[in-house]
Amino acid sequence: MQPTLIEARGQRCRQARFERFQTVIDLGRRGYRHYAIAHQVGISAGTVSRWLQARAFPERQIRSDRRRERAPFRSLYARGGKPPANRTHYSSGRMASLLLRPERRSAEQKRHVDAFLQLFPTARDLRRLALRFRAMLRRRNATRLAAWLSAAVSSDFHFLSQFARVLRRDLEAVEQAITSRWSNGPVEGHINRLKMIKRQMYGRAGIELLRARVLPWESAENLEDRCTESA
Repeated sequence: MQPTLIEARGQRCRQARFERFQTVIDLGRRGYRHYAIAHQVGISAGTVSRWLQARAFPERQIRSDRRRERAPFRSLYARGGKPPANRTHYSSGRMASLLLRPERRSAEQKRHVDAFLQLFPTARDLRRLALRFRAMLRRRNATRLAAWLSAAVSSDFHFLSQFARVLRRDLEAVEQAITSRWSNGPVEGHINRLKMIKRQMYGRAGIELLRARVLPWESAENLEDRCTESA
């Protein structure tokens, strides 16, 4: 039986994607950076990172339509029934908060976390690594940083492994960031404040009005004089 036009097009797309995957793997083994590979192959750096961490060729997966999936459960609710427990949706943000703060869980949240860990037991290892890194930041102790980086790189979580590899590029700066009490947080806060004030004016005002809003202690007479001189 001859393949249909759609099937033939799908096979060609898969073959082209497989060839790009092989090119990425080859360039990665030769020591090319992610952005260099992305520029040469013509894909995003995120895709390069996922492909280099993949153990085999990643087949395309059909994205689910949540509205279509929710339809039978809505009809089940309308009849007074309840959906099965194995179809519970686990939000990534909510689960991260519950896993990292066990002391604040309610009884219902504990049951929710237990059901999640039964479905995804590897989340225990991810939680353990995350808590170890958070402990280093809170205690300002970088003595176990090298051991944590080795454990993260050898873990089965590609995003955590990539994060650890990036930290290894400038290990001395990372150690200083953990142990030092100084931070550029206040500077970033002021920069964010200046940008917010500037965007509130929609670009219709000049530097004098921006300076007046940022430095309110300056006298109005001096500001008026400078505005007159500039005019």
